[in-house]
Amino acid sequence: MAKPVQIEVWNPNGKYRVVSTKPMPGTRWINLLIKQDCRVEICTQKKTILSVEDIIALIGDNCDGVIGQLTEDWGETLFAALSRAGGKAFSNMAVGYNNVDVNAANKYGVAVGNTPGVLTETTAELAASLSVAAARRIVEAD
Repeated sequence: MAKPVQIEVWNPNGKYRVVSTKPMPGTRWINLLIKQDCRVEICTQKKTILSVEDIIALIGDNCDGVIGQLTEDWGETLFAALSRAGGKAFSNMAVGYNNVDVNAANKYGVAVGNTPGVLTETTAELAASLSVAAARRIVEAD
């Protein structure tokens, strides 16, 4: 069994328990969940990638939803654990869902979401910046 993971709790008396496997930028997302009467638990463990055992420990015995990361392999084991805990929703903090076994989520009745389009502007900006840097030979001049 995995050791208990470190968490930060927002709205401890919320009706619905939502777990985030990593801290995310800003607090708007937290405030939106709190407005929906959610208890928000954010894993603050200093690990790049959480193990399946760590995530199962985070889910615990009672969990309504999880916000996960691209680095986590959401398959049969995790969706079974989330379903056993009463979970009905999983959201991937990523544009894609290559790390999510959608068939396993369907099997356990867990709705899956992601964040399409979230990186479109950033990707375009980076491409433009790299083009200017190459044209102006900035790296060579540094």
